[in-house]
Amino acid sequence: MGTYRTKLLIGLLLTCVFQLLAETKLADIYDSVLIKYATVKYYEADFEQENYWKEMDVMQKSAGRVYFDFDNFLMEYAEPKGQFILVQNDTVTLYDAASNQAIISNNMGIELRPVKLISEYWENSQKQLEYSEGNVVKLLMQTDAERISLTLENYMLVELLIQDNDDNFVVYKFKNAKINEELPPHIFQKKIPDDANLIDQTK
Repeated sequence: MGTYRTKLLIGLLLTCVFQLLAETKLADIYDSVLIKYATVKYYEADFEQENYWKEMDVMQKSAGRVYFDFDNFLMEYAEPKGQFILVQNDTVTLYDAASNQAIISNNMGIELRPVKLISEYWENSQKQLEYSEGNVVKLLMQTDAERISLTLENYMLVELLIQDNDDNFVVYKFKNAKINEELPPHIFQKKIPDDANLIDQTK
């Protein structure tokens, strides 16, 4: 009986040690992400996006280029052509060229700037380190409503999957990144056509 209790105690202690090590590793990764993004003054990269709506069994693929600095964030789409999402301070502008409609809102719903998005999910999820090799890390996060998969390379986001409880999902992939190369002049000065149908939801 004593031997069994000793083995059980050792097993419990090892479980606690491994859990503590895992939590420490996750905390170190998160700290490294914050430090890395704090050094990024300018960023641009190509992106690919896939949206899937399970109930309709519809997949939509998009692509374009993403830009951000400390104050601004822009996703400029090549497909669908002319579409963009612009975040400046707390205001987000979504423009769809096909319908010539724009929505302006100060209720984003979800953060788009990478470090803020990671921080938001980090604070509100159960976290798990799925993969770590070399300079590539993959993390899984689970909230009550969503499952989030993050792939980091050199502690910067290269792939993001967000899947809800109904199995709808969106995937973003980033490549050909340029870091701290000055952005094109006026890149964040996007103009909505004068004849666009404008929906202003700002409060």
